[in-house]
Amino acid sequence: MANLKESSFWEEGIYQWETSDPVLGGENGIDNVPTRQLANRTKWLKDNKLDKSATAASADLAKKAQVADKLSKARNVGGVAFDGSADIDLPGVNKPGNQNTSGNAATASYAAQIAARKIGGVIFNAKTDIDLPGVNIKGNQDTSGNAATATRLQTICTINGVSFDGSADINATPAGAIQFFAMETAPVGWLKANGAAVSRTSYASLYAAIGTRFGAGDGKTTFNLPDLRGEFLRAYDDGRGVDKGRGIGSGQGDAIRNITGKINVVHRGGGDNPVSGGALFRSSYFNAKVAAGGDDEWGAVMNIDASRVVPTSTENRPRNIALLACIKI
Repeated sequence: MANLKESSFWEEGIYQWETSDPVLGGENGIDNVPTRQLANRTKWLKDNKLDKSATAASADLAKKAQVADKLSKARNVGGVAFDGSADIDLPGVNKPGNQNTSGNAATASYAAQIAARKIGGVIFNAKTDIDLPGVNIKGNQDTSGNAATATRLQTICTINGVSFDGSADINATPAGAIQFFAMETAPVGWLKANGAAVSRTSYASLYAAIGTRFGAGDGKTTFNLPDLRGEFLRAYDDGRGVDKGRGIGSGQGDAIRNITGKINVVHRGGGDNPVSGGALFRSSYFNAKVAAGGDDEWGAVMNIDASRVVPTSTENRPRNIALLACIKI
């Protein structure tokens, strides 16, 4: 023997047994229909906290509460009062020219309100998934390693002759290259070629390129950059023989070609060269004066001044312009 299954539901009517009804028990048997309907009404009344002694009129009102013409207390919907007695319009919703939520993305099963569109040449109306040619198909492009997440390029490229696959930074200009800049500060990736001592580990690529050629720094953790301040550069002879005996990075002092010549001193002797008061000899490069004196006396005063012919200074130099020398790290 088992109890009837009760549902909290107000039955509209109670079934009447007919004389033609068969005797049929069980959960869905005809004998249990009226009893179950009464049990459902009882449970509904209990759940809705109605007094069991309520009149039929009260019960009818309770039943109608599910289908009331209006709410007992008006509510705000989108800022508009609504009690269920009439339709309302929400600002900006369901107005011509505004948003229409009747076919919004939350409820639409497919794009019924608009014409189907093409995505990558494939017709799409949201009814079913589509496959785009070459995308997410085995053997074709795989977007799991796209540009947003890839750690390297599928095909290695070269930048200025240097291989690049995106897995690490590269120097398109090799470490140790010298460049001149028309500014007072070194750009990113360069250091001033000012002879400074720098870290062997922080500038490992540059250290590998030039070593201690321009100075060993502290002998352990640093090395020196070349000091090109105020210097003219000369190409490495590399065995040609024009500038013999020089190594890469070696310095050289200033010099001029040697000038040789001969000066004859004028000799004044016993009447053979009667010069009174001395004789003065002039040229573009020097003045020479033979001093006055007796027989067999002589002397010469010579002043040389090259500035009468060429521009002069405290050093030998060509015309030039000052730029900032830097070295690539």
